[in-house]
Amino acid sequence: MSESSKTVDGWTRNERLANLYRRFVFNDYAGTRDFLDRLAALSKETDRYPDISFGKTYANVTIHADDGKTLTSDVFDFARRVNALVPVDGG
Repeated sequence: MSESSKTVDGWTRNERLANLYRRFVFNDYAGTRDFLDRLAALSKETDRYPDISFGKTYANVTIHADDGKTLTSDVFDFARRVNALVPVDGG
């Protein structure tokens, strides 16, 4: 599969801005906080730091292309790993 046709479940792909975006919704602040802590650990492990905004029961995550132009397999792999941080019940 070419990079230009790749997608990741739940993520919106923005070609113009070369990023992937997803809003994660949680049952309560504890779920949101747990996700953010896990995301921080993943970011440190991978040295990839997405843009994040959050509230009591949600987190918006935007992963930008490394070069600002092209979404690479590393971006899609990171998005899949972020998806795996969310408990099956939504936290």
